[in-house]
Amino acid sequence: MEIIALFLSPIIPVLITLCWQKRKEKRDAKIRLFTTLMAFRKSYPISYEWAQSLNLIDVIFSDSPQVVDRWHKYFDNLQEKSPASVGERRTHLYLELMSEMAKELGFDQLQQTDIDKFYVPQGHGDQADLNYKTQKEFLRVLENTSRFETSPRSTAPTGDLSRAVVPEQPSRDDPQRN
Repeated sequence: MEIIALFLSPIIPVLITLCWQKRKEKRDAKIRLFTTLMAFRKSYPISYEWAQSLNLIDVIFSDSPQVVDRWHKYFDNLQEKSPASVGERRTHLYLELMSEMAKELGFDQLQQTDIDKFYVPQGHGDQADLNYKTQKEFLRVLENTSRFETSPRSTAPTGDLSRAVVPEQPSRDDPQRN
């Protein structure tokens, strides 16, 4: 009996540690996904990180049927093209999804009103508007131009440079090169 206890005593803590690490990694993945969704929740245009995080919900929260159910309802709404689905209904479904994730992660004090708050500095909005206008104008020009005509531009000062002497560069193999 002592031999069995002696043999099992180092194995049991290792197994407990491995189980704990697995739980911690799963929780960390859930928190990373949740914080990414929170960070980019009202970004426009929609960020790649936000879209990728949504696509991971089925995998990362597979052991949370309420979260997966809320995600599927939100996903179904995202597939609808009607303007009625875009407004308050979509926002409501997203808030329910995020609230369920928060509850699953133990963020009990986080309310839907907290999730709905989002700060964007005015400068970021101005830059996004400028980028949009610039891209739209550039696209308009490209679509309405059948071809680009170019003519050679003289970059040299006036005068004939055909007789100009260009100093010869030493080659790499030149022994006189330092």
